[in-house]
Amino acid sequence: MFRLPSRLRACSSPRRLTLAAGLLLAGCNPFAPAIDDEIVDPNQLLGNPVTVRGFFDRFRASYQLRDSTLYGQLLAPRFQFTYRDFAANADRSWNRDVDATTTYKLFRAARTANLQWTQYLSTSDTAYSDTLVYVERAFSLSIEQRDNTRFDGAGTARLVLVRKNRNDPWRMRSWYDRSEF
Repeated sequence: MFRLPSRLRACSSPRRLTLAAGLLLAGCNPFAPAIDDEIVDPNQLLGNPVTVRGFFDRFRASYQLRDSTLYGQLLAPRFQFTYRDFAANADRSWNRDVDATTTYKLFRAARTANLQWTQYLSTSDTAYSDTLVYVERAFSLSIEQRDNTRFDGAGTARLVLVRKNRNDPWRMRSWYDRSEF
């Protein structure tokens, strides 16, 4: 049986206890948001990665929200990121694990990230099947770090998107990045 501490028993009346218990049981918290009965479809909110357009919407949302978990869902298990190192005049690559770690660190260091997909390039969006698509898009990206350092750049991303069947979401198998930062 629950017993009140002695100093509360001395100053409490049944009326006060009933009022306090009623407030506790009601869970009335004026600072808590109301429960929304309407179910929100994340595909409408973030983009449906079953479509190529929805994939890019979700990609953008992962950057806007700085959500590495959302970003990681876009990567195929054998993902490879490649970028052009202009100083060395060579391509540099890394795998999914390195990309996920790098993106996580980028998002943690950023106060804001703004990714805009600006256009499809003329050779882009070539569907070879329901399970393989080559897409090249131009983009602009600005990142403001917590120390107020700002990076702005633009470039193109040549992506290979794959999926097992037509009802599965698209995943990036590779990303060839040609951007200037």
